[in-house]
Amino acid sequence: MIVNQMSIEEAADNWNLPLAAIEEAIHYCESHQELLKLEAEEERYCLEQQSSGLYST
Repeated sequence: MIVNQMSIEEAADNWNLPLAAIEEAIHYCESHQELLKLEAEEERYCLEQQSSGLYST
C-alpha cells in the first residue's frame, strides 16, 4: 500500500476485500517481519538457482 500510495480503504476497495482483511494483513506483516524477510531471501535464492540451472525440483 505504501509502495502503491494507497490508504487502507483504497487498498480494500482496489482488491475487493473487507477493510478488516487489509488490517489483518498489515498486522501480520508487522508482527512477522523477520519470518517474511527470511522467506523472501529463500525465494530469491531458489529463483537465482533456477536461472543458473543449479536448482532442480
